[in-house]
Amino acid sequence: MCTANHQETPVPLCTRLADWTVSFDGATLSSLAQTRAEAAFRDVLGCLFAGAREAAVTAAAAAMAGWQTGQSRQLGSKAGVPSPAAALVNGTAAHVQDYDDNFFPAITHASAVLVPALLALGDETDGSLAALIEAYVAGLEIQARLGRLANPRHYESGWHATSTLGAIGAAAASAKLLRLDARRTAWAISLGASFAGGSKRQFGTSAKPLHAGAAAMHGVLAARLAEAGLDASAEIFEGPWGFLAQHAAEPLIEALADEPLAIETGGLVAKLYPSCMSSHLGIDGLLTLRRQHRLAPADIEQVELEMPKYMIDNLRFADPASPAEARFSMNYCAAVALIDGPPVLAHFTAPAVARADLRRLARRVQMRVRTPDAAAAALPWGGDAIVRLVLRDDQVLETLSSAPKGSAANPLTLDEARLKFRDCGLQSLAEADIAALSALLDRPSGDIKVRDVTRFFTETRL
Repeated sequence: MCTANHQETPVPLCTRLADWTVSFDGATLSSLAQTRAEAAFRDVLGCLFAGAREAAVTAAAAAMAGWQTGQSRQLGSKAGVPSPAAALVNGTAAHVQDYDDNFFPAITHASAVLVPALLALGDETDGSLAALIEAYVAGLEIQARLGRLANPRHYESGWHATSTLGAIGAAAASAKLLRLDARRTAWAISLGASFAGGSKRQFGTSAKPLHAGAAAMHGVLAARLAEAGLDASAEIFEGPWGFLAQHAAEPLIEALADEPLAIETGGLVAKLYPSCMSSHLGIDGLLTLRRQHRLAPADIEQVELEMPKYMIDNLRFADPASPAEARFSMNYCAAVALIDGPPVLAHFTAPAVARADLRRLARRVQMRVRTPDAAAAALPWGGDAIVRLVLRDDQVLETLSSAPKGSAANPLTLDEARLKFRDCGLQSLAEADIAALSALLDRPSGDIKVRDVTRFFTETRL
């Protein structure tokens, strides 16, 4: 008797991601994951208010002004707007100061995408913050799993992963919040992949923060379309026409490992400085040397930073002409750190960028590529940095920076996080509103309604 050899057809990655998303239960979250998710929500809310009055945000709001009314709240708008519009504007605001968190291994500004998307949908569904936390962790995990497959080639080839992987994670998170079944969740994830785009060439322009808003909008739109029955391919990631091959990653799909949630393994890095994450190891090291040696700018002959190549590639504005470019200038951020101390929001304004003392010292900054050893390469951000100062008297000062401020190994203190939230809020809210919102967020997430949070959007001064 002849027996045929049948090979089992592999389950598409999109289907597996959808199955995981639907089965994920927020009630099983560890206290560590819960605490980190709630801290990320608070942090990105502060960043959102800090960016509310920026030109990119008001431009995005003006572009959305002709859309129909809806139930979601948008910064500075007394009337409700459709959830995709709110996600776009509020997501752009969350990222426009580059003060929001980074997330590895996806190499995304995850919270600036996920939180505005979920707040917009939470307004429509009258949900609780606890439901948003569950959906947030699910979307974060989908970004992480795709990031492990796609990076580092995806990011290093020039794709802005916040806009690409961010849109897919936001689609999964939005589907989770809407309680879509596995089939519709797979459609949402697949549609998110079709919407995904965005080049790192936009760094230093208003389009860069718009990428976060667009990813949030696309995630909401993908989930709503899937909910309405618009189908999409389950094989969006596989093969030569699939997302991974098209976006400079390996087209082969690995098995999804059963491992701890990325939020538990230290992937989130909350920022203490409102500049590109690639500048932060350098800033940390320079602040250490400044503190240890009480240096004056006149003492410094040269500033040398050895950093991973991708960080240097991101910091491409040696002579920034605008606040947006200054956020992507190691030269400028180094000068600020050595002369004034930790960079703050006020350093990224036109008058600050034009300061003669900062420009003089910025010209003495040099970057060189540092190839990480195995231990450094295994760090979530892919390397460490050597920071070196050559002084006028030929003395050389040096330090190694490996865990950026805000990472799990070097976390923000509670006071630092609360001061950051207040400083961000003061950019567009009254002091009383900031205090009220902070007190609200101190309550258990299950006791907080989304609309109690988003009502503060209507109080922003644009």
